[in-house]
Formats: sequence, C-alpha cells, structure tokens
Amino acid sequence: MTESRTSKRWFTAASCLGIVLVQLDVSIVNVGLHSLKDAYNSTVSDLEWVINAYALVFAALMLSSGSIVDRFGSKNTFICGVTIFIVASVCCALAPTIYWLDFNRGLQGVGAALLLPSSLTLLRQYFSNSHERASAIAMWAAAGSLALVAGPVAGGLLIKYFGWKSIFVINFPLGLLSIIVILRLAQASSPSRTEMNLLSQAFIILGLAMMTFTLTEAGEYGWTSPVILTTLTLAVIMMATFCRVDSLSANPVIAREVRQNPLIISAVLVGLLCNLVFYGAVFIFSIFFQNRLHLSALETGIAFMPMMALTALVNFCSRWFSSWCSVRTLSILGSLISMFGFVIIFFITPEWTAYQLFLPMILLGSGTSFAMPIMTNMVLSQATQRSAGSASAFFNCARQMGGVTGVAVFGLVLGAGGDDMTRGLQQVAFTAASITLVWVMISFKKLPSLKLHELYSHD
Repeated sequence: MTESRTSKRWFTAASCLGIVLVQLDVSIVNVGLHSLKDAYNSTVSDLEWVINAYALVFAALMLSSGSIVDRFGSKNTFICGVTIFIVASVCCALAPTIYWLDFNRGLQGVGAALLLPSSLTLLRQYFSNSHERASAIAMWAAAGSLALVAGPVAGGLLIKYFGWKSIFVINFPLGLLSIIVILRLAQASSPSRTEMNLLSQAFIILGLAMMTFTLTEAGEYGWTSPVILTTLTLAVIMMATFCRVDSLSANPVIAREVRQNPLIISAVLVGLLCNLVFYGAVFIFSIFFQNRLHLSALETGIAFMPMMALTALVNFCSRWFSSWCSVRTLSILGSLISMFGFVIIFFITPEWTAYQLFLPMILLGSGTSFAMPIMTNMVLSQATQRSAGSASAFFNCARQMGGVTGVAVFGLVLGAGGDDMTRGLQQVAFTAASITLVWVMISFKKLPSLKLHELYSHD
C-alpha cells in the first residue's frame, strides 16, 4: 500500500512538471529580457519575438493537441513533448543570434503544445478513483499557479548567480526527471485512428503567424509599408480560408457545435481579452522596470511577486466566487478591477518607483483572475462529451493568441512613445483600459446572468 501511494505521488509530481515547465517558461523569460537585450543588442521588437515565437506556435498547435493525444497516446505524446521542450531549451541557451533564439523558442512552443494536454490526460487515465483523480488534477492546477508565482523570482536568482542562459538550461533536469518517472510508471494507452485535419491546421498556423508578424513589426516598418500591408492581407486571407475549409471538413479542427454555441464564443472572446491585457502588461512592466527604473533581474522578479501572488490567490478562491455570483457579474467585476488598475497608471510621473506600481499591477492581475476560471468552467459546462476536447483546445488557443496580441500591440504602443518610457506606459495603460471596456460590453451583453452550477451541457 505504501509503495502504491508513493508511486502515485511520484506520478502526480511528474505529470505536474508538465504544466510547471510551461508556466515557468512564460514568467521566467520575462525577467531575462534586459539580459537578452544586452547579450544580442536587440530592439523591443526583437524581444517581442522572444516571447511571441513561443506563444504563437503553442497557440496554433493547441487547436490540434487533443487529436494528437488521441492519435498517438498520452504517454508517447507527453514524452515526445517534454523531449522537444528540453532539447529546444538547451538550444536556446546556446543560440548564437537572436534569430536562432526565436527559432528555438518556437520549438519550445511545439513541445509545450504536446506536453500540456497530455500531462492532464495522463492523470485522468492513471487514477481510476474519482476522488484521487480530482485531488491529482487540483495539484496539477496548483502547480501551474505556483510556477507562475515563483517564475519571476526564480528567473531573477538564476540570472544573478548563473547568467541568463540558466533560465533555459533549468528546464533540462526538470524535464528529464519527468520523462524517467513517466516511462517507469505510466501505462501505454491505445492510440486511436483519429485523423488530423492537416490542411485546416496549416491555414490557421500561417494566418496566425502572418498576423503576429504584422502586429509585431508594424512599428518598425510602418502601417503603410508594402511588407506590412502584404502580411496583413495574407493573414486575413489565410484565416478566412481556414474558417471556410474547416466548416466544410468532415473532421473540423473546431467542432461545429462549438462554433455555433454563443456562450462558448463569448467565453473565448473574454478569455482572449483577459490574456491580452495580462500578458501584454507583464511584458511591458518587465521592460519598464529594467530599462526605465534600472532594476536588476532579481529586483524585477521580486517586483512581480505581489501581482503574481494575488493572481494565484484569486484563481484559487474562484470556486467560492462562482457559487456566490453569476457568470456575468464575475466577468464584469474582473474587467472593472483591471480597468481601475490601468486608470491609476494614467497618472504616472517620472518620479514613480516600482512600489507605486504595485497597486495597479495587483488590480489588473487579480481582475483577470476573477474572470478566467469562470470562463474556463463555462466552456466546459457548455461542451458535450464529444466536443469537450475541441472546445478546450479552441479556448486555450484563443487565450494564447490573446497573450501574443497583447505583447505585440502593447510593445507597438510603448515604442510610439519614443525614448520617454513614462509617456509610453501611459499610452499602454490607455490602450489597455479601452480593451477592458470592450471586455465589459461583451460581458454585459453576451454572458448569462446565471451562476455556474445553473449552466448545463447540451448533449
């Protein structure tokens, strides 16, 4: 019995390392942006690609992640994903130029898209007891929140004592430990004959890539540049073609019942906007702390701690909030809290310190956390057993693309302020507040005035 309990603990820990690797990489790299800027003599646009190359590939492949897990089995997919992720991490540390770093960050995104859904599937398959399974999944979610909180400080410590390369190398031993445990304890699942819609997937990847390039490089080339106009046109054509081809496919990437459900679409839009303002703000604050306030990587990590800690705490308490308030109320409350945080930044002056930014950062982080868990649960409550995988993948893809768009747009707005980063941050805050206003309107008009438990799945 003791040995069995020990095995379960090791298995849970190894599976949780999947989400830890993904979440740690999201937050840990942000505090290393200044070090990367110095190492590669890079611009803000270059730094945007360090973040977006990872998030873009991750987002695009998330749409097919469920089919990949079904086709090749959760164990094989997880091991393959972790292997790609840790090898790409080492290659990031060895990258001779910023462009090779971006390429390897994209490979990390491939690994993340494979290991994240398969790590959760492994837990569902390994634990037959519903109570044990629920406990393991709760640990999985908590591990992700902990990695998000610990990432900035861990990154600051690693950079201070071991240099920026260590924020990538640290993934190797963690991933290797996870592979060893899963190889030893996980049972091989039977692969299905699920066919992947490669044509639709190709169109959406190209469309998202072109749109990301347009948003990221518009500040460099200008909106009237032939390059930007061409990539924008191609992005629109590719995404329109994806919608057409996927709607006619016998095996669509996004299930028809998911596309036709207005509550799922509304939740996806809110999820996209939440991640847009959250990850866009995290990127901008990282640059502002290190370039304008001249904080070290460790000091920057510590400056993010209050924001990340409150974000995780509100996420943890979301189950109680959802039992007290309706879906609409929680989303509107979150948007207004986030908006208030950005409004405070309107009044920033060159004399402000990092301490004075703690309150608006906490507000915008906790505001998004009021809405995100309830949106996730609403998507799952509206999906049938048959469409749950497609709905989850669609929602997660939108969230990741929200982060990509936020980094690109906020970076563009910050750059428009020229050398005056204080004014640039004010312009970012105005843009973000405008986006949260859209979030308020969608919540008010499209979300139900029902509590989560009152929603049900339409089979």
